[in-house]
Amino acid sequence: MKHVWFITAVVFFYGLGNGVLLNATPQAVLHLQLSSSQLGLIGMGIPLGYALSCVLCGQLFAGVVGKRVLMAGTAIAICASLVMAQARTASACVAAQLVFGVASGAFWPFASAWLLDFQAEGISKTRLLRHYNASWTPATAFGMLLSGQLCERGWIFDAFYVGAGLLAMAFVLASIPKATQPGQSFESSPGETAGATRGERLGLAIVLAGALANLVALGARGIVINNFAELNRFIGGGAQRMGLIAAASLASQFVMFSIGGYYERWLGLRRIYFVMAGGLCVVNLGFAYATSTPLLIASAALHGAVLALAFQTGIIAAIRHFSSPRIGTTFHEAIVGLGGTAPIVAGVLVTVLRHSGAEEHAALRAPFLLFLCLTVLVLAVQLCLIATRTHQRTLLPSEGCKQAGV
Repeated sequence: MKHVWFITAVVFFYGLGNGVLLNATPQAVLHLQLSSSQLGLIGMGIPLGYALSCVLCGQLFAGVVGKRVLMAGTAIAICASLVMAQARTASACVAAQLVFGVASGAFWPFASAWLLDFQAEGISKTRLLRHYNASWTPATAFGMLLSGQLCERGWIFDAFYVGAGLLAMAFVLASIPKATQPGQSFESSPGETAGATRGERLGLAIVLAGALANLVALGARGIVINNFAELNRFIGGGAQRMGLIAAASLASQFVMFSIGGYYERWLGLRRIYFVMAGGLCVVNLGFAYATSTPLLIASAALHGAVLALAFQTGIIAAIRHFSSPRIGTTFHEAIVGLGGTAPIVAGVLVTVLRHSGAEEHAALRAPFLLFLCLTVLVLAVQLCLIATRTHQRTLLPSEGCKQAGV
């Protein structure tokens, strides 16, 4: 159990550094007076690099000890943060963000899979996932709050040095827990298996429905973190409010992850997809039209709850579909990265509308209204997908729920 707590601490410090960098990046772009398209391009750097890295690392390092991959990724992330602190052009920012995304692809999926290797100690799969989720969410929130305070005081590029220091702490802590081969110490608790056996695997349609939930929820998150910075400035907000919005979303995620045992039994059912879609519609309307900080924070908190539901749906479906936990977590995290590429679409849309003569406020709102329509379309697709696998809709069967503490 002590190894689980050390890995949880590693995830926490990496999340802190990650949060600092995520919130400082759009503020650095605004400070450099770059365009909306460049803001979107830079905001896409991390998720694009992350998605590609998850796929490549999952293939290249399938048989490599996860601890070594994770530490190498952390070292590269530290270097990327230091480069970002010196970046003063769009190309340098994009390069640093891509490298950080690649580094994160060697961290997050391997961190969650490393935790799952310790299920042999009698801890259920869902409890280990709660360790993971309840660690990175508050850490990223604290990192964003810290970054917001630093940027508000004008220390925008100095914030990246702070992020690098926090990542260095994660690197040091990662050297302490024991290394495990993929699946080496993974032995099932009663009623659970390491991966999914051929007869127990969830159908691809169920996994795709969960992946779509992540794509649309994380796409909205990407435009909130990056593109909303312009709209926030237009309505009179600053870096501190951006930090509060991001922190509120992650705090809500943390609460939802912590009480997962009460709702995990319903993951995969139509009611959950309706709840997620309805919540995202309200969130997009909130960020498009709200101007007061309390309303924006409320929208962010609702978004965090939806993100938690989407995240849990996606990762549990992926683990139960693939033959090993690492393949499942790698696939899930690749989807997370892909969902974060939305800022480039939003940035291009804003630029096109400006050039077409649209009013500034309307142009800045457009990405959120686009994602509202996309959410409704995705819900229709999800309902069609799960209709073909009615007996597999519940992602955690009753036995699994008992193991989860439900």
